Amino acid sequence: MKHLLAAIVFSALSAFSAGAVQAAEKTVTLDVFSMNCPTCPYIIRQTLSRVEGVRKVVVSYEDKTAIVIYDDARTNPGALSAATASVGFPSKIVKKEGSS
Repeated sequence: MKHLLAAIVFSALSAFSAGAVQAAEKTVTLDVFSMNCPTCPYIIRQTLSRVEGVRKVVVSYEDKTAIVIYDDARTNPGALSAATASVGFPSKIVKKEGSS
């Protein structure tokens, strides 16, 4: 009886994990066209870094872009763009890349 119960539990766990979505690390470039001062990148970097699932943020004042590496199971480009807009820096998704 114990072996039967163990087999059922193992089968259920295997089936559940097989159907689970695998997270992927992805990269997106945001055009943050409203950056107008050298301190803007700091605000944008801090804001994006606080989004759950963000792993790395590189902001360029010169290019007016933010490159974000994120876990696609925890966030998405739309949420990242919304985060910059929430602090006064609307952004547009320029480029999305698959697994990093």
